[in-house]
Amino acid sequence: MTHFPFIGRALAPAALACSLLCLAPAALAQDAVKKELATRIVNLQKAQDMDALIAQLAGSANKVVVNNWLPRLDKLPAAKQKAAADQLDSELKKFNDDNVRTIKAKNDKLSLEVLVPAYAEKFSTEELKQLVAFLESATIKKYYAANPQLANLLAQRLVEATQADVEARIKTFDLRAAQIVGVPTRR
Repeated sequence: MTHFPFIGRALAPAALACSLLCLAPAALAQDAVKKELATRIVNLQKAQDMDALIAQLAGSANKVVVNNWLPRLDKLPAAKQKAAADQLDSELKKFNDDNVRTIKAKNDKLSLEVLVPAYAEKFSTEELKQLVAFLESATIKKYYAANPQLANLLAQRLVEATQADVEARIKTFDLRAAQIVGVPTRR
């Protein structure tokens, strides 16, 4: 080789390129596995966790509409308020249903676009496999099935435990509000 140093210098980059090309298919296969696992995780999450988020987002839009129209409803003559309230409730239900559909459709697309690459970047293949196994396990499915009932049980007990305190605070607030507004209080 000492007679042809040019060949050694020319072959070194070619050898490096060849070795990198040999590694590329393995890296691509690994990326494909991670993407497939991350996609499964996102789809499993959509089935469980996203409904609450979607309802919360739609509920926020409902609050904006209600806060805008409730004062206007209060200004209507009493004879028209009930009919208008019923019609507005019907429209609010349609509005909410449309928003839930829209948010759900966008979530189906965006969650894959945003979360799949994020999971693939943040977790190793082995960690992704463990997450899939966890999310597909009977235990987590049982947890998700029982969770609403358990949350309702807690909420019911919490309401019972705090009802007297909250009612006392409502009375105090009503007294102060009546003083501020200048209306007589009911006793």
